[in-house]
Amino acid sequence: MRQRFIAPGAYVQGAGALGAAGEEFAALDADDAYLLGGETALSTVEDRVTDGLRAAGTDVAAVAAGVGQCTHPVIDTHADRVREAEADLVVGVGGGVAMDVATAVAHRTDALLAVVPTVASTDAPTSTVAVIYDEDGAFREVLHRDRNPELVLVDTAVVAGAPARFLAHGMGDAMATHFEAQAVAAARGKTDAGGRSAFVAVDIAERAYRRIADHGADALAAVERDAVTPAVERVVEANTLLSGLGFESGGTAGAHAVQVGLTNVGVREPHGVLVAFGTVAELLVQDADPATLDAVLDVVFGVGLDVTLDELDVGDADLHRVGRIAREHGTAAEPADPPAERVADAVRAADELVRRRRAAR
Repeated sequence: MRQRFIAPGAYVQGAGALGAAGEEFAALDADDAYLLGGETALSTVEDRVTDGLRAAGTDVAAVAAGVGQCTHPVIDTHADRVREAEADLVVGVGGGVAMDVATAVAHRTDALLAVVPTVASTDAPTSTVAVIYDEDGAFREVLHRDRNPELVLVDTAVVAGAPARFLAHGMGDAMATHFEAQAVAAARGKTDAGGRSAFVAVDIAERAYRRIADHGADALAAVERDAVTPAVERVVEANTLLSGLGFESGGTAGAHAVQVGLTNVGVREPHGVLVAFGTVAELLVQDADPATLDAVLDVVFGVGLDVTLDELDVGDADLHRVGRIAREHGTAAEPADPPAERVADAVRAADELVRRRRAAR
């Protein structure tokens, strides 16, 4: 199996980036756009996005607000509307759910895809991937568009104005990318890009983790005051671009597998919170050295992502199922290929480490 590295057509980031949206949209040469996103996201940036589209000579065929789930019925509804509007460009605005829905709709309709993240809470924006859930929020499947977004446009002033917890959630997601890419590379597993882990993707994933470890707390402090600083720019780039490139062409493994297991026993906490917890469990499965584990816990606690199984309402009786589902959805990408019970034990041990760290503070 050969290495494969994929990336978006263009990635644009900076405070005030939406002010130059017209020239970025113009490069796509689209006729009609279908704009979708969450209520809050569209209320914040809809005017700037539509102004940019019109400046590019692209008509806004329809605007669909209130996108709150990425399920097959939601995707089908918006795909039908795109076809009815004869739109050749889908623009997704908001967080991870909006990115996933936009990706899936563009895939179904063969439209161009531009995404405008208004939070840096996941690494979804740059990828071909759409994660699909059922109506109750349980994971169902991953859909892959045949190409990455043609444009990713991130206005860091908008991101900094969102609640700080979203940036922290993105750090939890991005932190995992380093350890998962290492695991997939060691196991010579297949990535979402369709090949073996690219060396550069593994390097990029490590850079994402180092950025968060070095600048995460400072970035979080800045966005508490809606400020854009160099630390914020670095962390937004780590959460969105570096982690996006790293996971897709580097691979996902234990941390996201544990997250899937937890959602399938009814946990509905934010993705980044669960992935951060899953990273601790993954390191325990790997028998990571104590210094690495301590460093990861420092980051988890430093940005407020620590959580216990009690807080997730996960009982001991749930852990076998968590381990089994995690085994089916990604821990097999680990070099040791751990059985379900070992994964369940790692989740239990991760919970105890969080408890002890809290008690010692």
